[in-house]
Amino acid sequence: MRAAPALWAHLGWRGLALAGPGAGWIVVGLGLLLTDRPAVRAATGPLIDLMCIEAWGGVWIGCGVLGLAAGLMRPGRDMWGFAAIAGPPTWWALSYAVAAVVGRYSPGWATVPVYAVILLLLVIIAALTGGHRRICTCERGGHGGR
Repeated sequence: MRAAPALWAHLGWRGLALAGPGAGWIVVGLGLLLTDRPAVRAATGPLIDLMCIEAWGGVWIGCGVLGLAAGLMRPGRDMWGFAAIAGPPTWWALSYAVAAVVGRYSPGWATVPVYAVILLLLVIIAALTGGHRRICTCERGGHGGR
């Protein structure tokens, strides 16, 4: 149980906001690679026109790894991690919206707010925790984090 406070001291809210979705995006990417979901294929048709769903699974995984790495790395400039985490839900929201508008997947409009809320929360966390160097108290023996 001593590891949890040390991990929190290193991550803080900003690191957790990167590492948590990063791990989640890896799972989403694996889901795209390992399962067949016809509705997702229909809703992401505009993206699948660019490259196959398996490649998009790789994009989710890659962005997840980048977000996870940004969250777990020693504190520093990590906006690139937020950009990596924001990419997939942004592209998915746009794809669902386009698919709904052009009639490829008319229920797609109902999923767009889910991705928009994810992006909104990421922006809020990034803004509240500051875009400057994250302070790691784990090196000073402190607890908490920013």
